[in-house]
Amino acid sequence: MGIVGGASAVLAGWAWVAAVGRAPVMVVALPVVGAVWLLVLLHHGYLIGRGWAHRRRRRNSRERRAAWAPAAGVRAPIDYPNVLRRPSGDAPVDHQGRYRATGVRLAVLPLLAVLFLTAHTVLPEHGGGLGIGFVLAECLLLGSLVWTVWTEQQPSRPWVTSRVRAELFRREMFLLLAGVGPYLGRTDQEAELVRDARIGLLADAGPSALDRFAHLTDQDPDGGERDWRDEVWRRADDPAVPALGDLGDRMRTYLDHRIRRQRLFMELAAEKCERSEGVLGRTVKGVVLAAVGVAVSYAVLLAAVPDGHRPPTATALIAVLAAGLPPLCNSVLAVQNLLAGQRLAVSYRETRLELLGHENALRRLLGQPEGPELLRSFRTLVVRTESTLTEELRRWRITVAKPEFDAGL
Repeated sequence: MGIVGGASAVLAGWAWVAAVGRAPVMVVALPVVGAVWLLVLLHHGYLIGRGWAHRRRRRNSRERRAAWAPAAGVRAPIDYPNVLRRPSGDAPVDHQGRYRATGVRLAVLPLLAVLFLTAHTVLPEHGGGLGIGFVLAECLLLGSLVWTVWTEQQPSRPWVTSRVRAELFRREMFLLLAGVGPYLGRTDQEAELVRDARIGLLADAGPSALDRFAHLTDQDPDGGERDWRDEVWRRADDPAVPALGDLGDRMRTYLDHRIRRQRLFMELAAEKCERSEGVLGRTVKGVVLAAVGVAVSYAVLLAAVPDGHRPPTATALIAVLAAGLPPLCNSVLAVQNLLAGQRLAVSYRETRLELLGHENALRRLLGQPEGPELLRSFRTLVVRTESTLTEELRRWRITVAKPEFDAGL
């Protein structure tokens, strides 16, 4: 907020000095300063609006999140041996905000360039200082667009890497809780060593290493892979595979802290994506209708101007609107593509339905007597659930990852 306020104060002061002093340099530079102010406003204004929208969604979903809260008797995952909190680090939402703020700015830059050029052409004196300033401002906007697209390669990588790493850290907690995957058949001491090695590998992993880490398989020395679900049943009668203590508690913890919590997240995320997609879709339709209406109005006004007479000021303003509405439609479509709300909502809804099936299956298991059969069924269900969440993470990465920003004129 402070940066936007400071930039606004500079623009207001510059405009006042240009209006009072009429210095040519100040007049020429006024549109350029205005263009810089718009760049600052777009970037930081998006971040401010994003934070406000997030707080609003949190308030509106407070009752649903309270309904998810586990019962007092359900233990948290970190209450079990060897299960650690996710290491502190950068937040994926921060990377998401910076990536999308830059994408929104690039989506709007062609529109601003068209408006500055149109404003130059409708000025009474095209060659005046203010007209030159508008042309320079347009060059600044287009230069900023090209520079950002060329220099920011793989712009989504920090966000994608941060979120994938965070989700895999979280997955590791619940693999430890159920004693499956790399922890199957391990004693507490062995599991601790494996956990430390995997967390250390995960903390330094890049995109390719994270893709390999996400596989729900064990690697054989000869290069073959063993699926974790198959291993649960293949080693069912292996005496080296220890039983889990507090099996009922672990099942209830997994139900509330993993399945139900992720299901709530998918539901809220799908609603947010559908809401943004609906708003942008209606905006595109409204802009198209407005563009048609303005174009017709402009044609009528031009036809009413006698030959040899200059169009009135209202006609010039209509000309700016007629030139600006089509690129505004393109800008909204670019933002819609950047957010990918429709595709993400479909993925979230599909994952939520799968999690609901896993939840019902686990509730049935909670009604069965404890024993080796129940332990194997629980472990198999855990691997199936983690496979569902890992697949959702893969779809999400494919949807949001971009080698470079899209930009069109």
